[in-house]
Amino acid sequence: MAQLIGNRLPPELVEALGDKALAEEDQPAYLLSTCDDSGNPRISMLGVGEVVVHDDRHLRVALWKNTRTGHNLRTTRPALFSSIAPGAVLYVRGDPTPLASPADTSLEFFELTVTAVESDMHAGMSVTSGITFTIAGSDVDPKDVVATWRHQRELLAAAPRT
Repeated sequence: MAQLIGNRLPPELVEALGDKALAEEDQPAYLLSTCDDSGNPRISMLGVGEVVVHDDRHLRVALWKNTRTGHNLRTTRPALFSSIAPGAVLYVRGDPTPLASPADTSLEFFELTVTAVESDMHAGMSVTSGITFTIAGSDVDPKDVVATWRHQRELLAAAPRT
């Protein structure tokens, strides 16, 4: 059973979402859950290049324009950001707000105001791996991917609230 641990992002999640994570070829994946207009849950998988911690009460995400997830976040219904990693399963509940996005990108930006953070750890049943993907061996140079992510994160961090 998940336990409420507060309404601020814990330091270990802030660190996991920091710039240091961009240097790894195997990247953690994060799940962003929203509800559509019919009340059905929808899940979007995000990488660290699409997420920025603004402060311990605000998490920002970059999405491709015109996605269902973006539509769902624009409705301002609460969303759930999940981090599943060895030894730490965290659920971040938040209220979304659209942010101003640069016109020359194919992205749209949102900020989640953290309303609750829960930990879902069970004694004797440790989580030993998370959801990951790799940028090694792809058709693109991993350095180019990281450069794109850094740029996206810079834009996301600087996005003004509307």
